[in-house]
Amino acid sequence: MDVTKDYIYSRVQSIFQRGLVIIVGSGASCALGLPGMTALAAHLLKCVPDQLSGLSKDCRAEWDRIATELRSGAGLESALISSAIPDPLAEVVAELIADCILESEQRAVASILSEPSVSAFGLLLDHLLQAATVADVITTNYDRLIEVHAARAEVRVDSMFYGHTIGRLDAVQSREELLGAQTVPGKGRNIRVDPKPHIRLSKPHGSLDWFTHQGQHYRSDIPVPGTRRIVAPGGNKYRLGYEIPFDAHRSRANAAIDNASALLFIGYGFNDDHLQTHIYDRLPHVPTVVLSRHLTDKAREYLALNPTAIGIEAAVDDSRSTATQGADEIELDLPIWDLDHLVKEVLAK
Repeated sequence: MDVTKDYIYSRVQSIFQRGLVIIVGSGASCALGLPGMTALAAHLLKCVPDQLSGLSKDCRAEWDRIATELRSGAGLESALISSAIPDPLAEVVAELIADCILESEQRAVASILSEPSVSAFGLLLDHLLQAATVADVITTNYDRLIEVHAARAEVRVDSMFYGHTIGRLDAVQSREELLGAQTVPGKGRNIRVDPKPHIRLSKPHGSLDWFTHQGQHYRSDIPVPGTRRIVAPGGNKYRLGYEIPFDAHRSRANAAIDNASALLFIGYGFNDDHLQTHIYDRLPHVPTVVLSRHLTDKAREYLALNPTAIGIEAAVDDSRSTATQGADEIELDLPIWDLDHLVKEVLAK
């Protein structure tokens, strides 16, 4: 078929319907200066040796293996996933990854809040809620940038944690906090309870503000005692994903994908074991758009599952875009692979 600019724009606009699920990967955060896998690997090579003295011989030997692979050019995910890492070493790796991301996250948060207008991602969330009262957003990222984008755009978020300064894991109270009473016109005084417009944010790999202390699970933006809960890349990733609190977010994310009427992927590399089976089963049956600076080989494999799915990436010149649908390809004169331009150019029309 003849793929045109108007056709691509129309297809992107059409996915914003009730039941659209947005899946956000590391590319969205890297665009705001957060470290990618290469930077995280460099940070670990620099900092892990200082943490090894209190660890066992097995931990030290395992780190030597990982470090050797990283220095030989292996990717971080590949180096960490090739065997089950001893838990004490896995905790060191997770904490150092969190520290590295936290430093960059602070600058990104300041940037989002200092802009004179709402960010493109915030506008995207607001646009999403024009079609549905409740919508699902899933991210494999640990950072809190989606939450900050939402706050700046005055979009409510159900995080499964109830409370503010310190929130406890309680999916029911988190959901009920977003219900509001409405008066129904007619005879008598009828009251109906409806959800306030909000996004359900699922973070199956955890978050920088999740902690576990004495068997209780908390969300806190201030320092609290306990263990930070993120699922770092590595051989323990699959097992940890089935522990509290990750399992509740993973289950909600999978259910959202299973019931999606459309899918939008932003900066997502299609490399997550916890979501892939559900994405693989659903993507062939619903309108799909994949947005990324560069489409990974895995992303192209998934796009091939659905002949109507559209992939949008930067052209050779980042100021332009290449849009692909099946065997058809068109170069566009604007960088709509970048969310700022997509929102301004496509969704504002």
